Amino acid sequence: MKILHLYSDWRWTGPAEPVLQTCLGLQQRGHEVLIACPRDPDDKISDETVEGKIAEYGLPCTTQFRLSRYLGLADTWHDWRALPGFIRTREFDIVHTHLSHDHGIGTVCTRKLGAGRPLLVRTLHKRSVLKGSLINKVLLNRLTDGMLVYTDEFRQAYIDRLAIPSEKIRVLPMGIDLQRFRPDCEGRNLRPELGLPAGSPVIGLVTRFQKYRRMEVFLDAAAAVIAEVPEARFVLLGASSQMQSTVWEPIKARGLETQVIFGGYRMDDYVDTLAAFDIFTLLMPGFDGTARAVREAMAMGIPCVVSNYGMLPEIIRDGETGRVTPLEAEPLAAAWLELIRNPERRREMGAAARADAVERFDFAKIAESLEQSYEAWLAK
Repeated sequence: MKILHLYSDWRWTGPAEPVLQTCLGLQQRGHEVLIACPRDPDDKISDETVEGKIAEYGLPCTTQFRLSRYLGLADTWHDWRALPGFIRTREFDIVHTHLSHDHGIGTVCTRKLGAGRPLLVRTLHKRSVLKGSLINKVLLNRLTDGMLVYTDEFRQAYIDRLAIPSEKIRVLPMGIDLQRFRPDCEGRNLRPELGLPAGSPVIGLVTRFQKYRRMEVFLDAAAAVIAEVPEARFVLLGASSQMQSTVWEPIKARGLETQVIFGGYRMDDYVDTLAAFDIFTLLMPGFDGTARAVREAMAMGIPCVVSNYGMLPEIIRDGETGRVTPLEAEPLAAAWLELIRNPERRREMGAAARADAVERFDFAKIAESLEQSYEAWLAK
């Protein structure tokens, strides 16, 4: 198959990595894949841009289309004129879109081709379901040939809200680099650098610190744990413009300055930092809907304690790969204490989490599943 992926964001954020990893998997399965993305406005190519990362992956890329995520009239008009001829000349079987703007562009351009047009597919990378508006119903139900979501919860929500036929929408989990994230990774021991006492149980959180992340629940539960296990430590990784109100002030108000450690935004030693955690926690997934950090922790063999919000109960199997609790401080603290006091239980859950990640989040398996979805939709 010949597949064109449209991705209308130049920044290396949220959905970009699974898009590229899946494209790599498709290429390894013998398909011809091309990714179209916009250039950095400053015309830079770096590891912080999608174009730069595509080059690192060794994937074919074109930046000849504007694909502006801001819906600029001139840019959009340029793509409406240039893209249909490109698709026809290259004889693509599938145009796969990922974000709202490239979906709109892809819809117009494939429809302009008339009979024999390529299949139009959309992956919905958001944690929230799109509104059941008339335009969404027409765009997704009538003008899109296939849709992909991360979880069964999302799939059923789209079927209910937008009357999407069940055969048109499929679940395709987000993959993880299982070679990078693995229990036996040989990295630096960062516990001394992070100020973690030897032998102390460590609960880690990776997130963008915003008000909706419910840090007050996390910190109230941390205070309850520390009251019973004073040597416990909590490590926060991430960044935000809301750090003062969501992190620093609440930590100070609870007197947790010593026990809650801010590790900052880690890139080069991110995997090594995860390896310092005994337990991983996430309460509220981000807007991209991936909960990627949970999947990464699972691949590292770290048991996870998550809330019962959104897709999290589908990722963590309660009592097997971690614990799923209500979004409240008391049950969260109880789940942490259960695992802190039972190291063998932690090891068992961590091993089960790794096995589950290998089974569900392997990019090669995800690429195979995507190939099967393409084939089913093309056959209709």
